[in-house]
Amino acid sequence: MGYLIMWSIVATWPFALQCVQKGSAILRSGGKALDAAVEGILLVESDPKVDSVGRGGFLNSDGELALDAAVMDGDTLRLGAVACVRGFEHPVLIARSVMEKTKHNILVGVEAERFARDVGFQEMPDEYMITELAREYYRKEKNKPHTTGHDTIGCVTLDQFGSQGVAMSTSGANHRKPGRVGDTPIIGSGFYVQTGIGGAAATGLGEDIMRTCLTFRAVDCMRHGLDALHAANEVILTAHKTIVSCGYKPDCMAIVCMDRNGRTAGAANHKGFAYAEACDGTEPRICQVEPIIDKDS
Repeated sequence: MGYLIMWSIVATWPFALQCVQKGSAILRSGGKALDAAVEGILLVESDPKVDSVGRGGFLNSDGELALDAAVMDGDTLRLGAVACVRGFEHPVLIARSVMEKTKHNILVGVEAERFARDVGFQEMPDEYMITELAREYYRKEKNKPHTTGHDTIGCVTLDQFGSQGVAMSTSGANHRKPGRVGDTPIIGSGFYVQTGIGGAAATGLGEDIMRTCLTFRAVDCMRHGLDALHAANEVILTAHKTIVSCGYKPDCMAIVCMDRNGRTAGAANHKGFAYAEACDGTEPRICQVEPIIDKDS
């Protein structure tokens, strides 16, 4: 782009368009980067039509809805994350409270739930959190030998003050083993951001993403001068080839990146990935990604 970007937002998957619309309104009015990311993700966490995030999300092999989320402030490198949280509609808010109200980075399971109650978050019953569509999908997939579905929402932002932030939320892979934690709440794998350098958010099979520390490497590429597009392509291609070189077939991996100038891009090793973006020069839109390498070819 040939002009200075005053603010920017990018988020994984087409269902993140509502997140980008909300976040862009906040950024346009002078709001802060992390606020825009979090407020946008709240809409997706409450949307029962999104089957991989929040209410209505994928169930684990015990038929439970357990959620993961994370936030990171690019100015301070402070972060907060939660994993395997049940009974709360907005794990991204709990993650932010971990960052703001504790000296810790991550809380998990029943202790994360106790923390959420202690700081005042309202518990929600299964009848509200688990939709009939989610139960139906669980029954349909119950006897299959592998997990399916793992579409995290990750949102990276730049505000008019030059600060950057990232927020994440997911229900995790469908039919995952209880207690399994994917990449979403893990710094450097699911997310990373540093103001003045860039930010990244990943989506796909967490085990492969964690093996290659996808988002930290993307931000490090931007630290060494690559723009968002070249960083995204570089880390997906390298991660895919690295896993192959170790004798394994990679599963789905995708990433969205934002560089220090607010330029955004996405990359994937599979067909069908798309992301939502907006900046002060564009309206919110969906961008389709042509895979840099195709895991199925």
